[in-house]
Amino acid sequence: MSLVEELVKEMGGNDPEKIATFADLVRMEFPEPDWIVPGILPAGLTILAGPPKKGKSWMALELALAVAAGGFFLGRKALQGRVLYVALEDSARRLKARILKQGWSATALENAKPIFAQDFHEQFAGKEGAAAFAAFLANSKYALVVLDTLSRAFRVRDWNDVGAVTATLAPLQEAATGAGKAVLVIDHHRKPNGFVADALTDILGSTAKGAVADVIWGLYREPGKPGARLVVDGRDVEQQELNLRWDAVTGCWQESAASNTLTDIQRATIEIMMAFEGGATLSELAAATGRNRGNLHKELQKLLERGLVAYRNGRWISGGEET
Repeated sequence: MSLVEELVKEMGGNDPEKIATFADLVRMEFPEPDWIVPGILPAGLTILAGPPKKGKSWMALELALAVAAGGFFLGRKALQGRVLYVALEDSARRLKARILKQGWSATALENAKPIFAQDFHEQFAGKEGAAAFAAFLANSKYALVVLDTLSRAFRVRDWNDVGAVTATLAPLQEAATGAGKAVLVIDHHRKPNGFVADALTDILGSTAKGAVADVIWGLYREPGKPGARLVVDGRDVEQQELNLRWDAVTGCWQESAASNTLTDIQRATIEIMMAFEGGATLSELAAATGRNRGNLHKELQKLLERGLVAYRNGRWISGGEET
């Protein structure tokens, strides 16, 4: 399928002749991305990476719980749906203990299916394992699929090989995006470089991993300190850092209280808003800032909740309260 044909299909089958120039594309309306967890987890391929034994699997299981129950993940309401949890490093006994610690509800338990290493490799072993699993994903009804971990899921001789990495991950990314579901794969970071976070380049192996993925989550825990940071970066998400704390009683991560300071992007958005007399529409702000409408709207909602902007008669205004 050509690029033009793919664009036409995304639009719902319009005439290819109508997509002659970039101007035609700009005039078209496209749906917002499908979100499994608003603002941080869209449909597609997400890599959660971090050092060994730092809480990645707990976080993935917490996400699975939120989706299976239609609950909250890091304070954000998750889309409810079926979950497939591929546990390639955990035994059934260990996974059961973690589920009980997190207090999964009966609804969540019925809405999630585990698959362990032996069964997974019987079905998706060999050179074509990733392609076979991608085909399975495309035809399944799971809203979320967790692969823990990537290195144990598929046989890749050298994870530094760009071609091999791309051939393994691209089918998963295409299947997930095309079917509107999220695939979260757990991976590892390179040797630590202090507490300087670069979610993309810190992933162990070829940078092709990050290039193929739609979103990267980097989990960082500073030695000797109880908290952690989750760095989120990707194509359809705003780059952000979430301050987290570990709750040992529930086996869950929780987002710490938000800072009262503004990010550079938030500050710039407010400054641009002030340049419009009487406020600006979302379309005007998107055009002036060059940002994605969906991501910009979510950022404006955060500013609205903090009372830093107001929304009146379809226009966003700096300062004041919503009326």
